[in-house]
Amino acid sequence: MKNNVRGGGLRLTGLILGIIATVCGVTSIIFAAIGLHQAHLCKHCKKGAEYR
Repeated sequence: MKNNVRGGGLRLTGLILGIIATVCGVTSIIFAAIGLHQAHLCKHCKKGAEYR
């Protein structure tokens, strides 16, 4: 006797979208950290003084 579970395609789609969302979230955190680090460095260099 086969026990078919419905909604397999939706679960797969949800899994794929969840993975994509996680990758985007991690990428945005990394870019934010790099941007904050660059902004911190520019406070101590000539370029930072030009932007103030």
